[in-house]
Amino acid sequence: MTKNFKSLYLSPIKTICITFLIIVAFSFIVFTSCSQNSEKSKSVIVVGVSSDVATINPLYAFDLQEGHLVDLLFLKPALEIWNDSLGIIEFSPLLAESWLFSKDSNSITLNLRNNIYWSDGKPITTDDVIFSFDVYSDPKVNSRLFGMFNNFYQDKEFHIEIDKTFRKNSDKSLTIFFKDYKSFTLLDINHSILPEHVYKGIKREDIETAELNFNPVTSGPFKLYKWDRDQKIHLRADSSCFLFNSKNVQEIIFKIIPDEYSRITQLKKGEIDLIEDVSSEKVQELTPNENIIIGSIKGRDYDYVGWNHIDPISYSQKQNKPNKFFSSAKTRKALSLAINRNEIFQSIVGKYGVIYDSPISPIFKQYFDSSLIKTEYNPSLAKKILAEEGWKDNNGDGILEKNNQKFSFKIYTAAGNSIRQYIGTIIKNNLKEVGIETELMFIEKNELVDGMIGRKYDAWISGWSIEIPLKLDTYWSSDPEKIMLNFSNFSNQELEKIFNDIKPADSEEKKISNYKRVSEIFKEYEPVTMLFWTNNIIGYNKRIKNIKFSPLGLFSNAWEWRIEN
Repeated sequence: MTKNFKSLYLSPIKTICITFLIIVAFSFIVFTSCSQNSEKSKSVIVVGVSSDVATINPLYAFDLQEGHLVDLLFLKPALEIWNDSLGIIEFSPLLAESWLFSKDSNSITLNLRNNIYWSDGKPITTDDVIFSFDVYSDPKVNSRLFGMFNNFYQDKEFHIEIDKTFRKNSDKSLTIFFKDYKSFTLLDINHSILPEHVYKGIKREDIETAELNFNPVTSGPFKLYKWDRDQKIHLRADSSCFLFNSKNVQEIIFKIIPDEYSRITQLKKGEIDLIEDVSSEKVQELTPNENIIIGSIKGRDYDYVGWNHIDPISYSQKQNKPNKFFSSAKTRKALSLAINRNEIFQSIVGKYGVIYDSPISPIFKQYFDSSLIKTEYNPSLAKKILAEEGWKDNNGDGILEKNNQKFSFKIYTAAGNSIRQYIGTIIKNNLKEVGIETELMFIEKNELVDGMIGRKYDAWISGWSIEIPLKLDTYWSSDPEKIMLNFSNFSNQELEKIFNDIKPADSEEKKISNYKRVSEIFKEYEPVTMLFWTNNIIGYNKRIKNIKFSPLGLFSNAWEWRIEN
């Protein structure tokens, strides 16, 4: 024991020497660590987001956050740029260095850049472009874009006929022919391009569950470095992309922080650099912080209450029977009158939006109808209309009934979304005042979307981000070829005629007339209850430079962002 103890004894001189070495080593570690942190802070941006995404595959990306990631990972033929003064999209070259319309306008020739590569080093060619449209339109793939290629030559299953549509001129040039060239715009072909060589060996029906969805080969300014489910999505700049610039941001980390309070706190502390979808009441918390800049993207998003016009059970049996609650336009109007949208708006949106009863965003200034800004909260009138429709409280239990059917239904919305939960609570209380019983159902976002697509719900609370340029038939057409996103199953013959009549080449006067009539029909029939149009409020650290945002999105030039410390 004594021997062992002595072996641990050190002379004063040795103690001083070792202490010095420890200090030097520690200083080196601290210096190195600080250097690394400093270097990291110069090249990394951390974005706080509320939830994880279901996919980063362009074939299936559905919501805005998934769209952000897809745009950073996969390039399109052209870069879309928003002209705010005109309310239109303009284009500049991206994968394609140029394009040329034929004299008769029934085709377009794309010429791809020479210096474009996939993240695995393979060159991007016209074969990839042709393949992408093939799988986007293949019914076996179940793509989010399926059924949206009406200007192309298609077979009976809406699959693009490749031989009729595409002519490969070379590995870097191809010509695309259109069936309905009068309705054609550059946006018809401006979709994320996929790598043919990666998908080749996968059966079309297996693509949705393939492993490559979590380890994709990409073409964008960033590539996927790591995806920790429900924690973070880590992107790194791809030096093989022609957009790469070593002076710009090198990494973007999407950190998943479900609670808005926590996102706000971490932004104020500098633990994250950027958040979007800030609720209006939280702006006051961020404004005093001199390191945070507040911005907003105007008027592309709206929240609404969806009413299913057909019976969900009959739809599952391929029989479209009218919904016992919501098939009547008068009843839907009564529901809108019964919901205190002003209370919801003031609590959630404030000055960062507008209550506007139209599916046409206020950003399209020439089509905006200011008369539709007026909203009415009138429970008494709502009760009167419901009584006229046969809904009465016959047994005195406080719940309206008709034909022995109580006016009682479930409203579905996304779990974990505090704003939608608050909206749901207000609506539940408002409808109870007029004799309507509701039950709020909070389910996972993916399940909610699947249920809306499958027409499983009587009612739901959700939101849309509208297309640019304006394209309404995607959401409101009753045409069986286009109805996928018309979750309410709203059908109106005059509206359908207008949709079929609208062409990109129309005069501005004709477009204004048609679109204003669309808004009038929408107000008359109230297919859904529009709650509010809202700006996307953004808070970001002032050290991020060259950040630009528009209705096209927050990350439209993210590869050009720079960090200034």
